[in-house]
Amino acid sequence: MNWQILNQPNELQQRIYRLIDGLCEPHRQLDALYPSLEAAIDDAIGWLQQSSINPLEHPVGVEVATASGDWRTLRSPEPLLCRSSVHQ
Repeated sequence: MNWQILNQPNELQQRIYRLIDGLCEPHRQLDALYPSLEAAIDDAIGWLQQSSINPLEHPVGVEVATASGDWRTLRSPEPLLCRSSVHQ
């Protein structure tokens, strides 16, 4: 995904998501743009499982790009304990 798209609100045709860490900053290890909320969460869960990281120690949240190019928090950083907790 091209970051320049975010600076051109009229050309933002789909929602773009990113993961944030426990400090509400862009996640350093999962620094990517995602086409859906589910894709972002699935990537975060996969990273946690692959890395054998304790999810309680690494909360993850999700932001969505707005039409003006800002980011809005959709899911505050919290532990990802299982897939079912994502869709509540």
